[in-house]
Amino acid sequence: MTTTHAAFTLTPAMKLLVVVAMAVALQSGVGLLLAVAASIYVLLVHRHRFMKLVRRVRLLILVLFAVTLLMTPGTALFPAWGLYPTVEGVTLALTQLLRLVGMLAAVTWLLDTTDDRSLAAGSLALLQPLAGQRQWPERAVARLLLVFHYLEAAPRPRHLKDMLVLAGEDNLAPLPGAPDVLTLDGAVLTGRDRWFGLGVLGLAGLCLFAGGSL
Repeated sequence: MTTTHAAFTLTPAMKLLVVVAMAVALQSGVGLLLAVAASIYVLLVHRHRFMKLVRRVRLLILVLFAVTLLMTPGTALFPAWGLYPTVEGVTLALTQLLRLVGMLAAVTWLLDTTDDRSLAAGSLALLQPLAGQRQWPERAVARLLLVFHYLEAAPRPRHLKDMLVLAGEDNLAPLPGAPDVLTLDGAVLTGRDRWFGLGVLGLAGLCLFAGGSL
């Protein structure tokens, strides 16, 4: 007699919990090492999407890096240049850069391993326990899916006015090809999801406790 064991797979809810735990862990010194490891991993496995995300937010990253570098008070790194940049500014700027890149790595992994409906199902599974008997999670997730559909099907905006129209509250009428009824499989938070979430969030808390916040 042979016994087969089902392979452990991460559900969409678990993946979302991993990203949340990553965001918490990145606030510690230990989390910065995790950011480096995650960045190397996605460069090897999910390079295309990772670089795509980096290109989209490169200006934001550069601005935040420059502002932190040049506006943090402390000991001047090059006294002959004046007060800035400072040693503290360089340290803080590099720390924030690692946090941003690490978070982008986590988001890249999530988006590259989860399709839109699975992501919506995981979001609904996590939101339902918070909502009780209220229906706002279903509306929020339905709108999320509708936004995904618009991003894929709508023509690319050519200027700011087109972007504002696309983002308008009253302009998200169904596009041709959008389904009338959405069925989401796995939109229930299982016991395994709960224990996994407690585990990864607990590890993230340990990172804060062991490595200290930066």
